[in-house]
Amino acid sequence: MSETSSSISPPLAKTMKVMTIIVFTVVLALLHSMLTDSGPTGFPEREQVATKGSGRFLKEITNPRATSHLCDRDRSVCNYFMEGGRNTTCCNNKCVETTYDGDNCGACGQKCALGEACCGGECVNLGYDKRHCGFCDNKCKIDGSCVYGICDYA
Repeated sequence: MSETSSSISPPLAKTMKVMTIIVFTVVLALLHSMLTDSGPTGFPEREQVATKGSGRFLKEITNPRATSHLCDRDRSVCNYFMEGGRNTTCCNNKCVETTYDGDNCGACGQKCALGEACCGGECVNLGYDKRHCGFCDNKCKIDGSCVYGICDYA
């Protein structure tokens, strides 16, 4: 009786194994690059605007220690910035809206405590304030209460 062997020779098997690993690696690399491609997303691209030079606002962003600040020379510039100039003022050479700015609540330099928010120019605890329950200007019923930022909780 003669025995026939249908096995592949060891050098050929090793070559096939290496080729399979290479093909698998290339497929994974291509798949990864396709999934992380930062190409078109279906949203319109932003239009690139050419400028002659960087304005003082851009300089302030790129150099936070720059001497040219937003409102250091003309404090009325803040009125043109923030939604018609409602309750805006110049604090530490920055235009701020003192109605809702937690670092300048009601006036320059008045910081709200940890856990408080600035609503209407006063620091309030959104978890327990009946006039600002959970968020600014969310009023609870006249006889209701505010607990954990929810009107009439429990």
